[in-house]
Amino acid sequence: MTSTEIKYRLEHCLQGEQIWQDFAPYRNIEIPKKNTQKAAVALHIQLLSNDIHIILIERSSYNGKHSQQIAFPGGKMELKDGDLEITARRESHEEIGFGLHEGILLGCLSEIFIPVSSFLVKPFVFLHNEFPEFIKNEREVNTIFICSLSEIDTTKKKSYKDIKISQNQVLKKVPGIQYKQHFIWGATVLMLHEFNTAVKTY
Repeated sequence: MTSTEIKYRLEHCLQGEQIWQDFAPYRNIEIPKKNTQKAAVALHIQLLSNDIHIILIERSSYNGKHSQQIAFPGGKMELKDGDLEITARRESHEEIGFGLHEGILLGCLSEIFIPVSSFLVKPFVFLHNEFPEFIKNEREVNTIFICSLSEIDTTKKKSYKDIKISQNQVLKKVPGIQYKQHFIWGATVLMLHEFNTAVKTY
């Protein structure tokens, strides 16, 4: 698959809510008309050996709603950003050390609402000939890892896990993807699934 093909598929083959249901059958994905915060994430990809490699991070342990979750670099839009592409690039710089102008923008995925944080997230897809050196933000990021889409193929490797989200609350049989010791679930797996199904060639 070429960068031109990926760009075309991001423009014409996204399924949004329809495809999210595969990994969020009980999720309320309706976007509220107010009290949402704009945010952006970055899917940094590289084309290697007839596969697509992608960067994911494991967030650090902290007293918050996304503690230790697997995610794409990203976060809330700041006033200084100007637009959400800049937000995605700035957060990538802050969290994994990428330069603000590194990576060619190929397109975006569907915006997705995250109820627990009231974030309305726009995912941007950036292509790299070679990934820059990682500089991990020790406060925000526990682990940075690169995996291929064939290793986390959402159409073939779906599994389920009980997720403890608080001292007294456990979500039963949450759908996601097991990648080594990491379980990818929530909004991250919804974005991954939309991207994977749009560009899938294997």
